[in-house]
Amino acid sequence: MKKYAMIAIFIFALLQGCDNDESVSQIYSFSNSTWQRFNYLNFDFPIEEDGHNYDIFVLLRYTDDFPSQALLINLVMTLPGGEERIREYKLEIKDDDKQLLGTKKAGYHERLISVRKAIRISEAGSLKFEIENLMTKYYTPGIVEFGIVLEPSEGE
Repeated sequence: MKKYAMIAIFIFALLQGCDNDESVSQIYSFSNSTWQRFNYLNFDFPIEEDGHNYDIFVLLRYTDDFPSQALLINLVMTLPGGEERIREYKLEIKDDDKQLLGTKKAGYHERLISVRKAIRISEAGSLKFEIENLMTKYYTPGIVEFGIVLEPSEGE
């Protein structure tokens, strides 16, 4: 019986030591809840250990003033080794009935939208993001905050 208890304690301690479940985020707040068309957002995450997989999310906070069904963005991700990955996204904010999606908070709605799953970061260094607003108007009203959330993948 002691043998099984020692094995269980060892496995528990091993699992606790491997717990890499802390997400990190960076958020940009817009004055007057308006994102200007050519105001590029830059985020920089230090990656201290290589060889881990991460899930990447966009955190959006927005109001009823948002005029469209979706926010169009271009996301440029620069990996620590210098490789760039570029993709355009259509981030849904309203459903087909023009109702705001997401969780209602005090004065705004919030959505966490997955943009990349289990991306492997093979080098330590700086993981950078540059976000471009691709909406057609110079001002995009109704955007309170835009953030990037980086969290370790569960399957790692």
